[in-house]
Amino acid sequence: MKFSLPISTAILGAAVTICSANASAADLPPYPQEAPVIRAPVYGWQGAYVGLAAGGSWGRSKHVDRATGLDDTPVFNVNGGMFGATAGYNWQLTSWIFGAEGDLSWTGQKGSSHDSGPAGNPDFSSFTKMQWLGTLRGRVGYTPGNLLLYATAGYAVAGVEAGIKSAATGTVFDSASASRSGWTVGAGAEWAFGPAWSAKAEYLYVKLGDSGFSTPNLGAAFDRSHVSLDDHVVRIGINHYFSGLPIQHY
Repeated sequence: MKFSLPISTAILGAAVTICSANASAADLPPYPQEAPVIRAPVYGWQGAYVGLAAGGSWGRSKHVDRATGLDDTPVFNVNGGMFGATAGYNWQLTSWIFGAEGDLSWTGQKGSSHDSGPAGNPDFSSFTKMQWLGTLRGRVGYTPGNLLLYATAGYAVAGVEAGIKSAATGTVFDSASASRSGWTVGAGAEWAFGPAWSAKAEYLYVKLGDSGFSTPNLGAAFDRSHVSLDDHVVRIGINHYFSGLPIQHY
């Protein structure tokens, strides 16, 4: 088939134009892609946990005479160490944490005073001991990441022994142990340092109900109507989360 000169020229020009366009496109840089959005990781605190805690406590106590209503002792210090176990559960709403926690600790807290109050007998010394302490509390906290700051409050119960002994020899004349109920309030901080572990530091104020005791060996004249005990607790601990403290994203 024969083509005329004008048609052949037109076809040749079109072919050259197409080849030039393809070559220019091959030289262009690749189409830019949008960079991925990187969000800051946020720890998920929701779930059950158990732990151990240890620390110290310092409190104040006073013995009050039942017959006269006057003080047998001045206010005296009741101090000692403690060690125990913790269990709890957290619910998380964005950065807010709501939880329930219980703990039970052995304590070596004790103190005594000469009976130098208005109704006291100088031959006697009175003592108060906390043998164990348990709490059941709610927690409300805020987490900016792997740090949890929280406030806590709830029920407290403790085993308390109170008695009278000889000021000269230390021989115990009369004593009684009882479980006392009260309340507690405090605050703390918890730091997640691993996939399933956190460390905490906590302060609690504990107010226990007053309770007296009878003195059958010394006679009813030495019965106590009230033995008060207010306590301050500072402890550190470590918790294991069964949920594994997974990293989440908003």
